[in-house]
Amino acid sequence: MLRLDQLYFRNFSILFFMTLLVTAFSGYFLLERIEINNHKTMLLNMIDEFAVMQKHTNKTKELIQGIQKKTKVRITVVSLEGKVLYESERPVEGMGNHLNRPEIQMALQKEVGYSIRHSKSVGKDLLYVAKKCSKRFVRMAYGLESIQEKFFEFWLKAILLFALAMGFAFWMAMKINRRISHDLEYIETNLQNMLNKNFEVNFDEVRCCQEFETISNQITKVSKKLEKRERQKTKYTKNLKMLSKKQSDIISAISHEFKNPVAAIMGYTQTVKEDVDINPQIREKFLSKVLQNAQKISSMIDRLALAIKLENENFSPSFTKFKLKPLLEDVRETLLQKYKDREIIINVPEVTLKADRTMFDNLMTNLIENALKYSEDEVIISLNENRLEVLDYGIGINQENIENITKRFFRVDALSWDNSIGVGLYIVKYILKLHNSYLEIESEPNKGSKFWFDISGLVEKV
Repeated sequence: MLRLDQLYFRNFSILFFMTLLVTAFSGYFLLERIEINNHKTMLLNMIDEFAVMQKHTNKTKELIQGIQKKTKVRITVVSLEGKVLYESERPVEGMGNHLNRPEIQMALQKEVGYSIRHSKSVGKDLLYVAKKCSKRFVRMAYGLESIQEKFFEFWLKAILLFALAMGFAFWMAMKINRRISHDLEYIETNLQNMLNKNFEVNFDEVRCCQEFETISNQITKVSKKLEKRERQKTKYTKNLKMLSKKQSDIISAISHEFKNPVAAIMGYTQTVKEDVDINPQIREKFLSKVLQNAQKISSMIDRLALAIKLENENFSPSFTKFKLKPLLEDVRETLLQKYKDREIIINVPEVTLKADRTMFDNLMTNLIENALKYSEDEVIISLNENRLEVLDYGIGINQENIENITKRFFRVDALSWDNSIGVGLYIVKYILKLHNSYLEIESEPNKGSKFWFDISGLVEKV
């Protein structure tokens, strides 16, 4: 396999000769086409000048002969029916109808027509340009021989200049090739050092071209990154282990909280099944316990599903108008069926909210039940200056835990005995976010907690 400098020189040499060859052939035909187009434009301009001059003289034949003598251009004037009216090269008598000539046909359709063909009347290949002027066609023709002579002279000069330029380029390529060879060796040495974990690279001698300088800069950056990654490898490994432990803790928390109610259901059910003569009152009590634990599992599953749905933003509120106090009374009635010996005090005036009633019911249920779980006295719900507050006199929360208490699956270690997977306040936070509000927490250990949020944006004004 060839080195880059060898490959460059070989390919450049092939490209050099191929370019010279292709340019010679393609340039020939291209320049020929350009020359013909230039003569087309020249003849068309002469036709326009002839048409202007003809308007100011009655001696059309003399005018045609004068132009032909000066320019050596063949001039023919043809009627719209194809009859030759004037001709600069020969008498018009005996000349056939010209309506079917290619240039006349094109001029008939597009006003201007062109063609290159052999003229039998003058015995030469001619370039014809015809234009419809008023009620006749004016056609001018120029010999291809004269065009090709001028073109060939120009083409030889162009090829000579191009060959000189290519020769200079070939000489420059040889110089560049030597510089490429030097820089490649230098880059190769530095790369070999990097493979040996020697990341102190130096490319001061790389001066060949911008691309090599860019490569050198990139290699330097890669070297620094490799060195940095080597240092951070231990740190990243540690972080991965911590992340894995966190995921395991979440799964463990969920499985732990499901374990107690499932074990209770299995225990009560097995007792009822094995003791066919069990006292009906005890049987009823055991079945109630089974139902309570099943409801607890269902509640935890619903909360977990809602938390995931909220986080994935697959949930949007459906705003309706409803009275706040009746909603709170419904929540109190539902919770008191579970916490029968507790007291929930509602100090809320009659106000109407515009919000998602189902979400708001869920929000208040989570807040009030959270207060019931971690306190033994009454729980107070009040509305003060558009601040809806839930107050308890329970165990409170340490300041370092207040910022984390609304995170998903977060539970204070001291409360781990409670059957909770730690998504209640997380759900509250997201529901309030959907209603353009946020949860505020004030708490002091062993004195209680106050959870409140602003509802000024939800209150319907009378």
